[in-house]
Amino acid sequence: MGKTIGIRYLMLIMASLSITLFLACGDEATGPEAGSGDWQWYEVGDFRFDWLVEDSLSSLRIIMKAPTTGWVAVGFDPTSFMNEANLLIGYVSGGTAHIRDDYGTGLITHDADTNLGGTNNVTMITGSESSGETTIEFRIPLDSGDQYDKVITEGTTYLIIFAYGANGSDDYTSQHTWAESVSLEI
Repeated sequence: MGKTIGIRYLMLIMASLSITLFLACGDEATGPEAGSGDWQWYEVGDFRFDWLVEDSLSSLRIIMKAPTTGWVAVGFDPTSFMNEANLLIGYVSGGTAHIRDDYGTGLITHDADTNLGGTNNVTMITGSESSGETTIEFRIPLDSGDQYDKVITEGTTYLIIFAYGANGSDDYTSQHTWAESVSLEI
């Protein structure tokens, strides 16, 4: 009896996570729309994702903004849930912005590229917290050469995960309070 309850509980958790991560965007989503200059943006709920392909630097510049004083994250091209996604997770603590380059090691797990034998290929530009919102701006290479990063090609559509943690979750490991995924052309 105990194993049956445990399996049912695990199935319920997985179903709930599946709905959270892969629920269709519906009417709340907007974009992508042209921003100022060559910036593009996408907004779903209260999460905003802006991006700019910087050809001269062979990089992707990203701004994430969410209604939390905890972490915010974006993940590129998972095979299933978070598995094999290139995840970028950032937060602001004590006025200092922090960001980490992670890799989806399982359906609901991730770890720093550097812990897996890869390299940290994210460059922080700026980050701030104001009026209960966190904004993180950073840059990643389009092709870092790291086995734990995805190659990003302009004009290609990718499954992208957006997520954020609870207020005050200034870390890389707290569970998300909101997540969504969309197919988006970069």
